[in-house]
Amino acid sequence: MFDEMPERTVFTWNKMIKELASRNLSDRILCLVSRMVNENVTPDEGTFTGVLEACRCCTVAFDVVEQIHARMIHQGLEDSTILCNLLIDLYSRNGFVDVARNVFDRLDKKDHSSWVAMISGLSKNDLEADAIRLFCDMYNLGIMPTPYAFSSVLSACKKIESLEIGEQLHGLVLKLGFSSDTYVCNALVSLYFHLGNLISAEHIFSNMAHRDALDGLEPDCNTLASLVIACSADGSLFRGQQVHAYTTKIGFASNNKIEGALLNLYAKCSDIETALDYFLETEVENVVLWNVMLVAYGLLDDLRNSFRIFRQMQMEEIVPNQYTYPSILKTCIRLGDLELGEQIHCQIVKTNFQLNGYVCSMLDLGIQSDEVGLTNAISACAGLQSLKEGQQIQAKSCVSGFSSDLPLQNALVTLYSRCGKTEEAYLAFEQTEAGDNVAWNALVSGFQQSGNNEEAFRVFARMTREGIDSNNFTFGSAVKAASETANMKQGKQVHAVITKTGYDSETEVGNALISMYAKCGCISDAKKRFLELPTKNEVSWNAIINAYSKHGFGSEALDLFDQMIHSNIRPNHVTLVGVLSACSHIGLVGKGIEYFESMNTKYGLVPKPEHYVCVVDILTRAGLLSRAKEFIQEMPIEPDALVWRTLLSACVVHKNLEIGEFAARHLVELEPEDSATYVLLSNLYAVCRKWDARDQTRQKMKEKGVKKEPGQSWIEVKNSIHSFYVGDQNHPLADEIHEYFQDLTKRASEIGYVQDCFSLLNEAQQEQKDPTIFIHSEKLAISFGLLSLPGTIPINVMKNLRVCNDCHDWIKFVSKVSNREIIVRDAYRFHHFEGGACSCKDYW
Repeated sequence: MFDEMPERTVFTWNKMIKELASRNLSDRILCLVSRMVNENVTPDEGTFTGVLEACRCCTVAFDVVEQIHARMIHQGLEDSTILCNLLIDLYSRNGFVDVARNVFDRLDKKDHSSWVAMISGLSKNDLEADAIRLFCDMYNLGIMPTPYAFSSVLSACKKIESLEIGEQLHGLVLKLGFSSDTYVCNALVSLYFHLGNLISAEHIFSNMAHRDALDGLEPDCNTLASLVIACSADGSLFRGQQVHAYTTKIGFASNNKIEGALLNLYAKCSDIETALDYFLETEVENVVLWNVMLVAYGLLDDLRNSFRIFRQMQMEEIVPNQYTYPSILKTCIRLGDLELGEQIHCQIVKTNFQLNGYVCSMLDLGIQSDEVGLTNAISACAGLQSLKEGQQIQAKSCVSGFSSDLPLQNALVTLYSRCGKTEEAYLAFEQTEAGDNVAWNALVSGFQQSGNNEEAFRVFARMTREGIDSNNFTFGSAVKAASETANMKQGKQVHAVITKTGYDSETEVGNALISMYAKCGCISDAKKRFLELPTKNEVSWNAIINAYSKHGFGSEALDLFDQMIHSNIRPNHVTLVGVLSACSHIGLVGKGIEYFESMNTKYGLVPKPEHYVCVVDILTRAGLLSRAKEFIQEMPIEPDALVWRTLLSACVVHKNLEIGEFAARHLVELEPEDSATYVLLSNLYAVCRKWDARDQTRQKMKEKGVKKEPGQSWIEVKNSIHSFYVGDQNHPLADEIHEYFQDLTKRASEIGYVQDCFSLLNEAQQEQKDPTIFIHSEKLAISFGLLSLPGTIPINVMKNLRVCNDCHDWIKFVSKVSNREIIVRDAYRFHHFEGGACSCKDYW
């Protein structure tokens, strides 16, 4: 009917846009606006309002938002407060918060919605400190905060786990008379409950629950769902049951959000019978509930019931969503049921569920895919590293005539670089406009994320040479590339460009540099960068604390933690990993346990598997193997492989055969194909001189087809990376290296070094072997470094596996006889050798 109208005014176009928006047909709206302009109808404020509101309902490519914004400016509407507020929200929703901030800063006539949109956008994009700072600016300018502003800033406090700021905001809420507002109270309850301040949370919640409904202060579904989720995370079944009773009393029990949260509560608390009863009582059309049951049975390793639920879903024609298949597949993987996993995979392919959901929904609606949808689909495939599906969508774009669309070409660059297809990525890149920054960034970040760090750095260097502007995104990827390869020279080159372009004061870039210098073995430069940061957030503190901890400087890490607390920065889970590791490195058993227990009691943090690993490490380093075993058996969560591997490694050090075999049995059950378990067990038998058991273990590895990863070490000399394997004879200077190694070993032996035979073979086997095959890769790399580098430069070596006992002793003595600092980064940590001692205190 619309197409048949002889004449269409702007009012008619706007009405059509509004109708499409009400049906969430955002892709049609964008095409409609293009038609409108082509027919010489000038869009007005109402047009752009409809377009922007429609775009809020889906993920929109950056260039699409830019095009809308550009047309607004062309029509002279860049100062419209209504449109700018929608733009701020849209840019923020899609992750372009920097652009949103530019729109906000340039807006002369800001209203309350402007401030709320920007505060909310900053918070949702993990810029919580900026959100809180902007809220303070608003208040200091005399602008009265709205309930929505309070809700957004309280959400930011919750994310950074800042109880102190939250309490200050609560005081402001009381002062300004917002204590009876539903939005504000909901946010306060969620904040306090998340931070473990249950008394305050329950006080506010009780006031809401007992206030007369006429006052308008009843907890809404979001509040109640948040409370139940918090109970699930805390394992508080009793409190969750109380909330359940209250939701039933006030008639919210059938709400979809609350149903999902309650079912998840019973599943997470291992009350599977109640979970099943509750599931059967609910509206079973809700796919979320089916997914929760799949996860619940999966956590119990009950594949039979997981598959029964999955089959029942199909029988009742419940349409799976993006969480259904991963849930059942994870259970198949965990229990090693390859056959069933393949059946599920076939169904995924058969139903085209591996394709991007946005494209599928368009096809279901009978809508022709446009360049926006195809671009989003390819971007999604890039994120999932689904090359085959991405190529299928690329073919569709060619057939549809969109192959020359710039955003789509940029998405293809991302797809191929993320999937490790270097040649195809460059080919796609050449099809884009030479000056397009998005394509350059796509190459750098794509190569870095696929592990092709050298290629990522080459692209960054080319960008710099050709004068292509870089931004935070570019620098972040380039710094990460240097970090992953521990290439100090490359890292310093990136740092120089960052300083030259003025990005060195950016907190996010500074945080990346701290991590880079730490990973490259230069802890002093990491500390210097930390001290130079004008603004430090929790990520900054976490980076430097964990850096010192991983380098074995536990006391310094704990001092930094104290400074962090005094700076009113609330620690999070990452912080406590660094703190507990620091306690482990310096043997503070009591202090370490105290920090672990304070996670829940003082900071409102529920320990994660990595924190339990740290405690096991603390106990075993102190030789408390039996206590560590008891701690593992009493864990409220199922111990993972890393927990058992930590215990087994300690048994090798302390030569405890009984507990070592106990840990190994659990490890083999969890990871039967992992070679590290067999290697550690073999080493345990060797140090305990159980040669027959050692040989049987190695035979089992052969029978199971488990192959040990070969040890490899790297060192940079004169701008080239030199790699070595055990007994390596392939280096051009192999003869000189082996000769110098023998000289170093002789000098080390003269001051007390004795080769650890148990790290190698038994005596009879050693006599039958060429002695050069026992020279581990790190010994060769260090010998080459000492032979090639000036005396003032530290020897910096990387190894892909754990350094063995013999090599560790050898490097200590060599650092003394050569009077050189030697830094080795192995698979577990950094070792700083100097003057015959190591920063790990001989325990790693």
